[in-house]
Amino acid sequence: MILLAVYSMMVLSYTVNLFLDSIMLDEVTGILALLSLILSFPKASGLYKTTGTVFMVIGFSLYLYLQKPLLELPHYMNSTVVLLVIFYVLPFINSIIIVGRYDKSVNKLLKRRAGHLGQLYYRSSLASFLLGSFLNIATIPLVESVLRRNLHKVEDRVRDLFISRAMLRGYALCLAWSPMEILVAISVDITHSDYVRLLPWLFLFSMILLMIDWLIGLRYRRYRIEQSAAMEDVPLDPGTLNKAAILLVYLSVFIITVIAAKRWLEVNFLMSVALVIIPYSIIWALLIKRIKSFGSYSLREWRRRAGSQQNYMVLFLAAGFMISTLKETSFLDYLQQPFASVQHVPFYLFLMIQVIFLGLAMIGFHPLVTISILGEVIQPLLGQINPLSFAIVLISSGLSTVMAGPYNITVSLTGSLLHQNPYRISFWNIGFAFLYSSAGTIIALLLL
Repeated sequence: MILLAVYSMMVLSYTVNLFLDSIMLDEVTGILALLSLILSFPKASGLYKTTGTVFMVIGFSLYLYLQKPLLELPHYMNSTVVLLVIFYVLPFINSIIIVGRYDKSVNKLLKRRAGHLGQLYYRSSLASFLLGSFLNIATIPLVESVLRRNLHKVEDRVRDLFISRAMLRGYALCLAWSPMEILVAISVDITHSDYVRLLPWLFLFSMILLMIDWLIGLRYRRYRIEQSAAMEDVPLDPGTLNKAAILLVYLSVFIITVIAAKRWLEVNFLMSVALVIIPYSIIWALLIKRIKSFGSYSLREWRRRAGSQQNYMVLFLAAGFMISTLKETSFLDYLQQPFASVQHVPFYLFLMIQVIFLGLAMIGFHPLVTISILGEVIQPLLGQINPLSFAIVLISSGLSTVMAGPYNITVSLTGSLLHQNPYRISFWNIGFAFLYSSAGTIIALLLL
């Protein structure tokens, strides 16, 4: 309860200060961020503790190098609080999907009879694609549980390979253009891109790769499916198709609302998403006449998830402190030199970013930490290379780790559900992950 109270005060203080721009409130937010980090540390898991400790040691060493007084330390704790604001409000948009039973309608796609795994593959991919934008990580256990029941007679290795590929790839592709995906929003802010201009290219990227993935999935048609009781031999009713279409309509309206809020409130794209989520979810619940069930369910989910953010608190607050100190030192110049050396050959620059994301993901770096560091490193290059190109490369490279980052929550959760090592899940998807980031690089090069 204490953690939830401190987290809430930090998020509220940060949000209010966006409009007041108060030095005192900025310091209060920094103190609350520091307190959140200290209180979260004992409850964080091993990997996050280790990574957070490394970031804090580097950050504090740089802070001493700068000879800054300790009283100024809170002002260096705020740079990544905006990421935590997004995590804080996401349960509300997740809840409306459950309360509106959109998840059950989409999952009917998976319960229809299929003659072979090739048919089930594109349905699984499509279900993950439709649900992922709203349910985020909750999509994975939902889709996995339905697929496991339908594939109970399939050989274990084939079943696990099938589920990990169909589920993670569909999920990663829906994130590429979703404003609720933090990597998309932070890429827009880092590169100062216009999301309206970026969206058609991201959507095209997503659709092309979705079709390619379905074609790849046809290889599974040689595996026949023994029908189970979980599979129904009935056509999809209009209500199911309507709910799937309504999801896309609501997402489109959400995007328009976020863009309008950004221009009206004059905040960055990431914060405009955070500010829109709660009122938009409430209006949605009113429109479908489920406001009471939404209120009780969303508050319960919010308390559960917002109060258990200790891993993210340790990771992002520590990383933010390190980045804030790093950019005031000359050491940042050393990190920028390799990128500056290839700035005249964008292909090598973009390829370097691809490899950095996947390489660091393999040793435990969260892609949001990687993109936060890269955001500072590439700043001198933004005036020389099309920002849209940079944004697409950052998004596609960052999201490739959704399928092939063994320490990424999506891969580790899939490994846990399938009782497989996360590195094996990553190995099964590494080829498509590199195709995913490479497709982004190709589109980025075409826009130069």
